[in-house]
Amino acid sequence: MKIIIRSTLVFILVLAATTHGLSLGNKTSILEKFEFQNQKYSLIADFSPPRADIILRGRTSINLSAGMDGENIPLTTRISENNFYVFWLNYKDASIRLAFYDFQRDRSQVLGLSGFSFIAAPEVIKANNGQFGLLFLGNRSDNDDIFYYEPETDLLTPLTATPFSEKGFKLLKNDGRLEIETRSHSARYRYSFDPLRHECVILEKRNLPARQKNTASTNPAYYNTYIGFGDSITWGEMEGEQHLESCYLTQMKTLLADPTYANYYGSSDSINLGIPGERTLDGAERVYQDLVEHQGLYFLLMMGVNDVININCSIDSSLENLGYIVDAAKAGGRRVIISTLTPSKSIFSLYAYYWENLQDLSTGILALAREKNVAGIDTLSAFMNTNPPNGWQDLLENIIPYISSGNHPNAAGNRIIAGLFADALAAFPPQPPGHIVVLNPTGTHQKNVSWDPNYESDFSHFVIEFAFSADRLTQRLTTSNNFFTFNLFPFLPQMYFRLQSVDRGSHASVFSTIFSAQAENFSSAQQRRRGKNGWPVPAGKKSAP
Repeated sequence: MKIIIRSTLVFILVLAATTHGLSLGNKTSILEKFEFQNQKYSLIADFSPPRADIILRGRTSINLSAGMDGENIPLTTRISENNFYVFWLNYKDASIRLAFYDFQRDRSQVLGLSGFSFIAAPEVIKANNGQFGLLFLGNRSDNDDIFYYEPETDLLTPLTATPFSEKGFKLLKNDGRLEIETRSHSARYRYSFDPLRHECVILEKRNLPARQKNTASTNPAYYNTYIGFGDSITWGEMEGEQHLESCYLTQMKTLLADPTYANYYGSSDSINLGIPGERTLDGAERVYQDLVEHQGLYFLLMMGVNDVININCSIDSSLENLGYIVDAAKAGGRRVIISTLTPSKSIFSLYAYYWENLQDLSTGILALAREKNVAGIDTLSAFMNTNPPNGWQDLLENIIPYISSGNHPNAAGNRIIAGLFADALAAFPPQPPGHIVVLNPTGTHQKNVSWDPNYESDFSHFVIEFAFSADRLTQRLTTSNNFFTFNLFPFLPQMYFRLQSVDRGSHASVFSTIFSAQAENFSSAQQRRRGKNGWPVPAGKKSAP
């Protein structure tokens, strides 16, 4: 069944991309403008599905990708004093190849790089022998590494081969040898590479400072607060402005507080930690500090759209970043809900390559949720299954030149996201009873028991199971109080019990461990400062004799 559902979604995505492209017919869009040697140039994307070409306009117009079938997807333009290069990905038959245009030679070329699932925009390195090399981030081993490639000799040299994804690099020196700094989530590295000998050695590894630990709050409001962690979609951007009133976090609060809502929860609050333009790497770099500064039991994660659009890291690297964020939230005791991504109707959606990456990252997000044992919601499927094949477009902002590009959900789209997150939040079982204490363990006629109250808005009651034998807790009762008195028989002074929390939706926490209410099971500190029948004595008063 899962395979059928996924195949159906893939079909809908492909149909949406195809229909969207065909409805626009031949379409052009300005990608970039630049100036070189007092001449103004512009790069144009020319769409004629299933082709997508790159046109250079200056004194004349040149189709840089002429003869290259498939989609030609722009990466970057590198400009020096005497030359400029235009780089792009040639995407055909579900595989990518790096291509470039050399202005001096007035020549386009597809490079002989194979086996890569991802290639980022390269840096051009001038060598002492007059040739040039390309330094780039690429993926051909399920994580991102640094590579050096010489187009003239078709020689590829891997500079790193790490078990994690490199998150980028910086060229520090180029004096015949290249000194390169790379980074991961935990450390910074410096390498020295000799392009003539094709030798790379590590010079230094600097571990990053230990992250500040984030801990759960004891404030009652904490248990009904959810943190929205993401980019401009979480921030609430629509048509160039922030609309908090329509943001999914705000609409969630309204839904959860509505008694007529199927998964009615009650009162709640949100913290908006969305930052426009952020990638998953940016989120990973700030998550620990954000969780120290902001308290909330629920952590709603929705990031990755900008990774797909910007093509600056692989799907593997994005998932590694998201896993890092999830681990940070779980380490502080948060309840995590992670979402797949929303589609876009911007110029990027005309590329089939965009839809493939969007689907692959969203599929990976749901797999990550299972791996990390956190809740996952499938926003992408919800959008694409809304009045297919083109109903998803009605869930996105209008395209307004120089203001909005169609990347952000509108109020209706945010309402769908709010419903998915709200349902997942309400489905969590309540917190189990904590700090269970028998207040008078030496009592022979009564046992007074207390535990922490439950502050969750959808809390209903506690379940108490008890008996006079630990292996058969045959008695059961419920209470909304966080204390209870057991009456004992003189000939059965022993008592065993366990507790459970239940919410309004009948979701139940795990049971506590089984407690024996005998004096030998509690320290003397737990038996001090007790009044009559063991109830706590208010400060400044003495216990009754």
